[in-house]
Amino acid sequence: MSLLKPRFTEIAAWRIAAVVVLLFSGTVAHAQHHYHFFYGKVFEQGTKRAIPDVNLSVMHTQTGTVTDRHGEFSFYTDSLPASLVVSYVGFETKTVLLDETSFSLTLYLARKASELKEVEIKADLNEPFFRDEHYAVLDYEIDSSLVYLLIYKDRLSRAELICKNLTGDTAARSAPFLFTPLKLFKDCLGTLHVLSHDSGYQVFRQEKQLHLIHPVKLKKFEDVLKNCVASTPEVLFFQKVTDHGLAVEYYGINKKTLLKHEVTQVRDDKKMKMLRRNTDDAMMLLSGRPPDSREDFVTWNYVHKILYRPVKTTLYRVGSYICIFNTPDRQMEFYDSVGNFSYKLALNADRIKDGRWTCDILVDDASQTVYTTFLRNGVCSLYKIDLNSGELRKRLSLIHDYPEKVRVYNNWVYYLYNIPGDPDNKMLYRQKF
Repeated sequence: MSLLKPRFTEIAAWRIAAVVVLLFSGTVAHAQHHYHFFYGKVFEQGTKRAIPDVNLSVMHTQTGTVTDRHGEFSFYTDSLPASLVVSYVGFETKTVLLDETSFSLTLYLARKASELKEVEIKADLNEPFFRDEHYAVLDYEIDSSLVYLLIYKDRLSRAELICKNLTGDTAARSAPFLFTPLKLFKDCLGTLHVLSHDSGYQVFRQEKQLHLIHPVKLKKFEDVLKNCVASTPEVLFFQKVTDHGLAVEYYGINKKTLLKHEVTQVRDDKKMKMLRRNTDDAMMLLSGRPPDSREDFVTWNYVHKILYRPVKTTLYRVGSYICIFNTPDRQMEFYDSVGNFSYKLALNADRIKDGRWTCDILVDDASQTVYTTFLRNGVCSLYKIDLNSGELRKRLSLIHDYPEKVRVYNNWVYYLYNIPGDPDNKMLYRQKF
């Protein structure tokens, strides 16, 4: 009996140890499953100086921390998604969205500026920027305090390009075109082009003359420049539409090394899930050519243009950031100049009850302010997006119903409007904030 006791004791101890290990492993696994570790650093936006003693707190929880003397922080949270409030005396408070996209955050705080209370400006500051009884406007672009207008007389084959300064005076003009233009296109490097059915022409300004130079075939032009959406000193950023327009991939190409790296992907998961359940819709989307019969065409058009409308997402360079507006998920994602993830904000568009959200994003390059629009019964209202919190604040409603190609520059809203009663009647208006 004495010889068996040690063996029995050894086996019992082993079993107890095994149970303890299993219980401990389960506890660790449980903790790892429910707790998420975030870390990062806070900088001043202007000087890029690290800021110590910044307060960080997860909204509606007891979780919080402060940055150390190097501006670094770390914390755990047990529920996602969540909102992280980042505050420091004398700086704008930032509300960051936390999810499982990235657990490393790089945050920049801007110094607080004294601002007057924002009010909605009525339509008495509206004025025609270009209105001519002999010409109509086909398209326009704003570049470096100049407005370029593609105009035509009687028919598109009699088109030309004019350039006006912000006071409305004509600064330069082209000769009449020898081809029929389609539209203006401003590439990611800031160069303006006139596009026709088969070619692209670069716009070159020489004093008071506008010249079209370096014509290239439209296919080559689109292969090189169409998908380039932004540029920084280090990287060119591109987009690639996939999954029948329901997803967009963003990637960057280093200008020196020509190496490609993925940035992120924006997907309309609800529409893609619906498409997987409906094989007939998937087959119809694969068919790029409309059917011949009227009944089949109505269904085909409904599937392509309404039911599975391409996802609306945009990438802009705003200040020192690359901003990706993920409208399906109601988010704004911020990256540094080389495409490294920094943080994201919730875009609180669902709180606005002012008609249908268009998902259009408008960036004022002069003031680095971002806007979006809502449409109700033809009336277009502009809302300023707070880049610290994602909140939307109404700024104005346009005087004309159903405006086309709305743009914002230097606190003016520009848009095209069809004047009733004339087939060639599209003019350019603007309205001041």
